[in-house]
Amino acid sequence: MKNALLNYTFFIITLLCMSIFSTSSMASNRYYADNTLEPTQGFAWDWSAGVGYHIGDSYLIGVDSYDHGMLVDLTLALSYENFYLDFDHNQLSGGLVVGYSLIDKFDWGLDILGTNVQSGFNDKGLGLYNDGIIDELRGIKTRNYDFDTGLRLTRRFENSQISFEYLHDISGTHNGWIVNTFFSHILPWRNWEFRTGVGLSAYSSDFTNYYFGIDSSEATSDRPIYRTNASSSMMFEFHAEYPINQDWVFLAGWLTTWFSNEIDESPIITRRYQHQAKVGLRYVF
Repeated sequence: MKNALLNYTFFIITLLCMSIFSTSSMASNRYYADNTLEPTQGFAWDWSAGVGYHIGDSYLIGVDSYDHGMLVDLTLALSYENFYLDFDHNQLSGGLVVGYSLIDKFDWGLDILGTNVQSGFNDKGLGLYNDGIIDELRGIKTRNYDFDTGLRLTRRFENSQISFEYLHDISGTHNGWIVNTFFSHILPWRNWEFRTGVGLSAYSSDFTNYYFGIDSSEATSDRPIYRTNASSSMMFEFHAEYPINQDWVFLAGWLTTWFSNEIDESPIITRRYQHQAKVGLRYVF
């Protein structure tokens, strides 16, 4: 679930930074074992930029099931001592993360973390490709983006990683909690790098009802009032990269998310799953 405003913001940043020299780029997604979100000596930074073609199902009713379009992909990692900021848009599970490393010893890590979990939407859908009011969503209130903070415990292995997160919304959007568990594995093969990951998330009733509930002011004859309990989702991701030459990297990815009954039974949800896929090129500076 992606933030369109961040896409445009970081597109401008990318254009401004094209003329700046940077070190070679590495993966930085916090879900994978080779992420760069570790304590550093002084200031360090790393970035890459590219473009990708994105195709995705929408779980919202009335939205085109095969939304697609070109999106700018940017990976930016900044760190100073134990503080870090990371934006990963190459992998479909990536996003904006800010944090502080409390413990990083013996392949264990404990971090204070801040990140966006859920994209906002309104009667125009998620805002990625739609530009008009959707009849089936007409009259619903705007659901805002959240920003959540909490703790993240990580255990790294040679080419794998497992992580546990407890997050709480501090933006005032839904004031709920989220629990994430994710296991990932990286498999190098010749010049290819394959990444697979499986995740399980739980969401409080406040989170679930804010995004997927229907109150009396939104209810219609076809959209009844809906209140529910805590919910959950499960996700599977596959990502592949292949270096075309010294500067360009081909990448492709697939992400599937399945939702529990509490989300699926909402009047504004059309299916209990979401598929996303992308292909693209990344330039390594």
